[in-house]
Amino acid sequence: MTDKKAEHIEKKKSLIALSKVAKEIQAMEDEPRNINSILIEDFYSKDQHREFNTFQEWIKKGFRVQKGEKAFLVWGRKRKSNQDQAEPKTEEEKEFSFYPLCYLFSNAQVQKVDVKN
Repeated sequence: MTDKKAEHIEKKKSLIALSKVAKEIQAMEDEPRNINSILIEDFYSKDQHREFNTFQEWIKKGFRVQKGEKAFLVWGRKRKSNQDQAEPKTEEEKEFSFYPLCYLFSNAQVQKVDVKN
């Protein structure tokens, strides 16, 4: 297994663990939010982190992600088939196996692009 693949698997395991806590929060709410909303609002949002977008969304808004910044992980849109080569081992891994990782950056991790005429 390549280092990149192993790193991806570790990130996914980490997100599964965090999502498990988010599901417990979701079960206690009167008006349940989706898992990604809980991850962003309860775990990732801090004083300086208020807006979250993908790398491409920030570019469209005229910003660039600062070098060395690490993305916040959430779940992407559900795929129709499981494209991961490794077979999920636990029930939690099976539950999330159809969801790819989505990488988000916050407003505190980007800079406005200077447009020179």
